[in-house]
Amino acid sequence: MLIRFGCSNYKSIYGYQELLFTASSLKDPQADLIYTSALPEAILPSIAIYGANASGKTNMIEALKFFVEFIRNSYRKAETSGIHRPVFKLNADAKDETSDFDMDFVLGGIHYHYGFKINDKAVMEEWLFSYSYENRKSRKVLFHRNRQEENEYKFSKYLKAENKVIARLTRDNSLFLSTAAQNNHELLSEIQDYFLRFFLFRFDQELSTKKIANAIKKIGVINQVNNFLKNSGAGIEGIKLKIKIPRENDLLIKQSTIALIDAFHTVRDDRLEGIIDSLFDDARLELSHKDQNGNLVLFELEEESLGTKAMIALLTPAFKALNQGGIFIVDEIESSLHALLTLQVIKLFNHKATNPNGAQLLFTTHETHILCSNLLRRDQIWFSEKNLNGETVIAPLTDYQLRSTDNIQKGYLEGRFGAIPFLGDIQQLFQREKTVNG
Repeated sequence: MLIRFGCSNYKSIYGYQELLFTASSLKDPQADLIYTSALPEAILPSIAIYGANASGKTNMIEALKFFVEFIRNSYRKAETSGIHRPVFKLNADAKDETSDFDMDFVLGGIHYHYGFKINDKAVMEEWLFSYSYENRKSRKVLFHRNRQEENEYKFSKYLKAENKVIARLTRDNSLFLSTAAQNNHELLSEIQDYFLRFFLFRFDQELSTKKIANAIKKIGVINQVNNFLKNSGAGIEGIKLKIKIPRENDLLIKQSTIALIDAFHTVRDDRLEGIIDSLFDDARLELSHKDQNGNLVLFELEEESLGTKAMIALLTPAFKALNQGGIFIVDEIESSLHALLTLQVIKLFNHKATNPNGAQLLFTTHETHILCSNLLRRDQIWFSEKNLNGETVIAPLTDYQLRSTDNIQKGYLEGRFGAIPFLGDIQQLFQREKTVNG
């Protein structure tokens, strides 16, 4: 369960910015809050980030993806490769400063705080703390790594393993957490597994019909997607997954390909698994519609609209998160979807009846219809904008003085909360164009 994420010096984010999933004291009833024995506060099931194009809202969730993928893959990096990090470019000092990332999360009923600081060459600092519910000030330092100190690593008695041996195996550009997980460290393997399994990202629209079908087959959510589509008003009566049994030769080639990549594990990427599946798996989707006589007519997914493909591509990881209790991070959730369908997806996360496992949704959007839908609490709405130095600043709606009855959509479009584009004088633009062209 995600409590908080923060970062600095990443793309348009220079000064430290953070997103909080802890609920405020507001009595807004729109969403069912999530409760855990690890925290006194309730947790929000979803957060929406609004902002103009190029305001940095996508960069904030990309920073979260960078954080998660570095945990997943840093141990695989070649020793001399350094660390590729996209720093803030509008300040000349940024390239010499660290990029900082940290997160609070709940795993196994325990509140953890984990983070690291990196530059282009090495991990400069890394730490893992845990907190007790009874006394939030009572912090256990499980380990702390600081390259600027004489003794780089400090380990707590609570972190039981061959920690010093693993520290010697940890390269400068790798995380101790990732290296420890590869050496079967009991606790740190569990934490890395959390980042491997429970964080799902969707940025670029992947609307390859073959990949969509294979994803549904792999995740096993065909019945849930089917029920959603039948009730979506899209005229879809049902959806079926057709799987072609692979030939023996294809299976042998697939196994050989995986073995070859494993042999060169230092350059392997988790995304390769999906690429391999897409090359060898042969699943397809058929959707049924009624004709004018009430008879069912089958359509291949290729024949369906862009909106239908986008909906299935979004629903597949969404249901995976809901089923296992993960965190689903989506850029531009409304892309190619009708506004009412977007609302229905958010509702799946916001209500305990459809989200019994405490899954969370973090998304960026331009869809102002959500603001007047009575779907989100005020502390679930965040805004992103650039300051005068070109730095991204994000803030929740609760930072502004307003009543629960205020029209948030109207206030947002009027610029009351910032986070909207400045369009200037369009008429003057055309007049200038006319003058230039004579």
